[in-house]
Amino acid sequence: MSTLRTALTAPTQYINVNGINYAYRRFGKPSEFPLVGFQHFTGTLDNWDPLILEGLAQEREVLIFDNAGVGNSTGETPDNVADMAHDAVDFLNALGVYKFDVLGFSLGGFIAQYLAVKYPELVRKLVIVGAAPQGAKVLEHFPELIYNAMQKDPEERFLYIFFTATTTSRNKGKETLKRLFTRTEDRDKETAQESVLAQMAAITRWGADPVTMDLKMIPHPVFIVQGSDDKMMDSDNSYALFKQLSNAVLTYYPDAAHGSFYQYPQRFVNQANDFLNNF
Repeated sequence: MSTLRTALTAPTQYINVNGINYAYRRFGKPSEFPLVGFQHFTGTLDNWDPLILEGLAQEREVLIFDNAGVGNSTGETPDNVADMAHDAVDFLNALGVYKFDVLGFSLGGFIAQYLAVKYPELVRKLVIVGAAPQGAKVLEHFPELIYNAMQKDPEERFLYIFFTATTTSRNKGKETLKRLFTRTEDRDKETAQESVLAQMAAITRWGADPVTMDLKMIPHPVFIVQGSDDKMMDSDNSYALFKQLSNAVLTYYPDAAHGSFYQYPQRFVNQANDFLNNF
């Protein structure tokens, strides 16, 4: 059952599924269809912007979790998107969640697409932020971008990945970073190196392996959000994704990079809630 706990006060809970202990948090307004968050590369429970989560939770239940091997969850992280999606479905079914909305960010946006194609009966609507369709060749450069990011200190690494080089964007990034550390107790641990490498392989394979999914098979309503200058995923990939979907809305945020919704949290919350409530 959902509680009225908030993103900052909801306790981390655990459920064992197929020998994997999954870490998750549930909070917000009780609703028929929870919004399930699928996180970015290396991201954990505490990499979701609490300002965004709180805004979404005013309208619906929000469920965030660490997939296998990530953060506080045990198990081995798959090196491919398909198995990540299968693990997530097993986890959600164990919680009794059989129909849900999806918020997929970056790597989570890949999983969202896979779920819509392979498990269409489980998904109602999708919100996809900073992602790319399968076979996007630009992802060949992903390891190089991550290597460059890892040469920087933690704050500059975050700004380099998620924001543009302008003063306005960087200042918004610093505000986001502060919000990510608002929660001081019961925090997630950082994702282990083995999981990081597996996720990197999964992202690279998503771009390099043969395309196995026809996105025209997705009839679900989809809200796509992208920054104007996303070097991590290439902003044009969101337009390519939009063109392949039959029932999608696409929004670009100005002077924004991979963390576009971090930079415009209130605008995103307003648009996402309107989409989930009314589209």
